[in-house]
Amino acid sequence: MAIIVKINGGLEFAAEFEQWPQRRSHFSRPALHALYEYLDEASDGMGEDIELDVVGLCCEWSEYVNLEAVKEDYEIKDLSDLQNSTTVVVFPGGLLVQEF
Repeated sequence: MAIIVKINGGLEFAAEFEQWPQRRSHFSRPALHALYEYLDEASDGMGEDIELDVVGLCCEWSEYVNLEAVKEDYEIKDLSDLQNSTTVVVFPGGLLVQEF
């Protein structure tokens, strides 16, 4: 059996990260909003709920300010090349990259 907390919006989602002192600064507010929107749409598309795992999300996703910063970590040519390798969520002010 599990205890499930239903998150009803980006603010509640962000608040879950605030409860983890070592995770508070892992994502910016705009990145958290973009990640919430992505996961919410993915959940709707799958027809299943997604269990919130703050630590897992911090390990699975990285925030970058621009594509040049991504290129420092990965051998990619452009955004299309990155999108062919993994899931990318672009938002005003940066992008989220699912680790691959």
